[in-house]
Amino acid sequence: MSKYKVSVSLNLKHAVPAYLNERRKELPDLRSYYVTEDRASLINTAHKYASTGRSYGIDRISELGTRIETLANAGDAGGVSKAIAELKDYLENLEVIYV
Repeated sequence: MSKYKVSVSLNLKHAVPAYLNERRKELPDLRSYYVTEDRASLINTAHKYASTGRSYGIDRISELGTRIETLANAGDAGGVSKAIAELKDYLENLEVIYV
């Protein structure tokens, strides 16, 4: 049973799986940017999450991307780590329901 569920327009059924797959593939990069303190890449990648999730009807991805971007800009390493973990958990435990 999925931990998180989101309802998405049936019109997006062809695009959402690929979108989520790409975001899941980027998670190790996001974590790597954090670990290596590559702040510019971390912020750029987080901005991608922030600016795209809502377009696919998955607002939580945008919210977490915005949080990571904001925390990275503020230099809050602990907050960034926690937000990346939340994003990972969300993406790994998300069930999309098409309506």
